[in-house]
Amino acid sequence: MKIHDKLANVRDVEDFISFIYALAEDFEQNPSQWANTDLTDFLNGIASWVEDRYELIEKSKEEFSKNVNWNSIATILFVGSRYE
Repeated sequence: MKIHDKLANVRDVEDFISFIYALAEDFEQNPSQWANTDLTDFLNGIASWVEDRYELIEKSKEEFSKNVNWNSIATILFVGSRYE
């Protein structure tokens, strides 16, 4: 299954975990398709996309923000830097 298909099928925590593993595998197998190939660029890419998405959405900014658990996302990113 292609990485875009995996992304489209994330519906629960098991799908999310499977997607993360698939994303790591995609990086190993298709590095030329990645624009951000080091951690700093990857994290900056995430931040830039969220900023752009936030600015360009058709819905109100409040609607966008309330549908996302920002603390959970921040926690996932942080623990990835520490958890073995």
